[in-house]
Amino acid sequence: MEDTASRGINAFISEATQRGGKAVRLTHSRRNPVEVTGADGISRIVRVRSKLDGDWQARRQDESLESDDTRSEFWVFVDLAADPHEFFMLPSNEVADDIRAEVDLWIMDSPGRNRTGHHAIPRGRVVHGHDRWDALGLAAVKDPSIYVEAPVATKRKTSPVAAKKRRASGVEEIEVVDNRLEMTADCHGYRWVGRFDESTEVVEIMRGPMEGRRFPDPTAAANAVTGHISGDTESHDGWSFWTINNTALGAHLKTA
Repeated sequence: MEDTASRGINAFISEATQRGGKAVRLTHSRRNPVEVTGADGISRIVRVRSKLDGDWQARRQDESLESDDTRSEFWVFVDLAADPHEFFMLPSNEVADDIRAEVDLWIMDSPGRNRTGHHAIPRGRVVHGHDRWDALGLAAVKDPSIYVEAPVATKRKTSPVAAKKRRASGVEEIEVVDNRLEMTADCHGYRWVGRFDESTEVVEIMRGPMEGRRFPDPTAAANAVTGHISGDTESHDGWSFWTINNTALGAHLKTA
């Protein structure tokens, strides 16, 4: 199953192509950058944030452009729950200023807090960027006759020369199947989405606070993400904390 981040990126790439542009996913950062070349011939780096429900997720550190190793010019927020999908484009400096203002208020409310960790971005703060395709040099109306096939997630061999060129350019197609199990957990008012590797038991947080972090097993992951929010040392049974299709991870594995 494709994760939320990849679904959003693929949806955005499809839209950009049907609007007269070209878009490729970059691999030099975990922050989901995409290089978009508009119909105007200008290339721009964008960060794509996607959601199926709730708010989009960012980091408090995103208040500073210096923390953005993608050197993005725009953020694109993708709402995958909408039919058709909805897209919101905002300049990176505007997103940073907005996050900084919100973090300032959050710190003022409790001066002992620090400026790191998860930061939610609700729809109301990005709605003015709805369908601002012109900001990316793309057409306001897409051409449905342009068929964009989603990247085929299959393993394939690449010659050493081709691989070296891809690494040098920082551009790579999505080629590897992710066979890890997607699981979710709800606690302290947050929803986490994780990927579980059955062979190693390693868990990677794909969405929610601590996104991108990896843990040696489901219990370590459960205790880390909940403790990150509560500020306390918490103890959870990871095999029941995480669920797959509303079934506890441990029970799911026994019946699989």
